[in-house]
Amino acid sequence: MAMDINGLNSSQANSSKARNAQKVVSSPVSQPDESNNPAKPSGETVRISAEGQTLNRISKDIDLETPVNQSRVEALRAAIADGSYKVDAQATAAKMLESDSLF
Repeated sequence: MAMDINGLNSSQANSSKARNAQKVVSSPVSQPDESNNPAKPSGETVRISAEGQTLNRISKDIDLETPVNQSRVEALRAAIADGSYKVDAQATAAKMLESDSLF
């Protein structure tokens, strides 16, 4: 994933590759100046790569689609508070190994 802000990328070679691979989303950046006109655009732009845009969209989708089972949360909270919650170490280790294989 590449980000180029006003050509200040650390490598000029990577910068040209990044510009070719990016979908450009431009937005004027307003900064206060001595004339007290903060809405005046300064002409600066920010470029967000296609990967960054995709990650942002996925993040928003996950936030909308992940319901919290409040009754389950309360049951676990109560079990932890009264000391009756027991961790199954074997199941926890198996899940960790399973998720590790995804990467």
